[in-house]
Amino acid sequence: MQSTEAPTQLAIDVETLDQLRGAADLASRPERVLVFDVETTGTDRRRDQVIELCVQHGLAGEGGTRTWRFRPSVPIHPGAQAVHGISMEDLQDCPPFGAYADEIAAIFDGADVVVGYNLAFDIEMIQSEYERLRRPLIEFGGKTIVDAFRLWQRCEPRSLQHAHQRFVGDNFAAAHSASADVAATARVLEGMLRHFGLADRDWGAIAGVCEPQRPSWVGPSRHLQWDAQGMIAIAFGKHAGTPVHLLAASKDAGYLLWMTDKDFPAHVVEICRKAMDLPGEEFLTWARRRYGQAAPTAAPPFAGRG
Repeated sequence: MQSTEAPTQLAIDVETLDQLRGAADLASRPERVLVFDVETTGTDRRRDQVIELCVQHGLAGEGGTRTWRFRPSVPIHPGAQAVHGISMEDLQDCPPFGAYADEIAAIFDGADVVVGYNLAFDIEMIQSEYERLRRPLIEFGGKTIVDAFRLWQRCEPRSLQHAHQRFVGDNFAAAHSASADVAATARVLEGMLRHFGLADRDWGAIAGVCEPQRPSWVGPSRHLQWDAQGMIAIAFGKHAGTPVHLLAASKDAGYLLWMTDKDFPAHVVEICRKAMDLPGEEFLTWARRRYGQAAPTAAPPFAGRG
């Protein structure tokens, strides 16, 4: 099978390309570069905490590397532990984040360029630690932020045309007519299945690779999910993990009312309204009859983050 990479010129403009070409020898540039990554107890920035931080000075590590581990005050989500392999037992003799907060802030303050992979998450989790400590946040505003994940997206775009070029081997005519797009999508998928070694998998297994958490979804979106106790839980925001019928009975029930007034999918609005209208067990009986109940997946929404 012929496979060609999408030309970089299709993704970024000529001026940007010239800048990239002119910056080939990054190691000789004077900017202080800091590469970092965090591991956490989960993905809720209000609740979850940083348990490991690694920083590297320079792309080649010429300025050294430092790793800290921290003992959190909240448990590690089982799905998060499955990703990074760090247990509470591993951290029982480690200090809390606050013990090194000043040192870490000084390291970030000394950097001109901050590099990471899917950086928005890592930055949010670091800043949340300083919020909890009631310390000044790290000032990222004056720094150059380079996200390798975003750079990859820009330089290798994921349009159907680019996918067809990579996995089929050529461009296709009449792009964006429905019939042409349908035929091209089928060819692209066939090429992907061969390329990624999935051609012998059944459709259920392929769908699981695409969206591992879908079996837990309530309805066609990820906003609400069945939890391990067979309850429908909020899967985003500050109430992530909270069963909707318990939220409806709490002082924060207004959150569900807010959701019904926003542009959420119809099934989400329906479930929120029913949670506010029906007692808990009656609501769950209605929900299981209306939406069924698939077994929750062991992989959490953040399993593919790293």
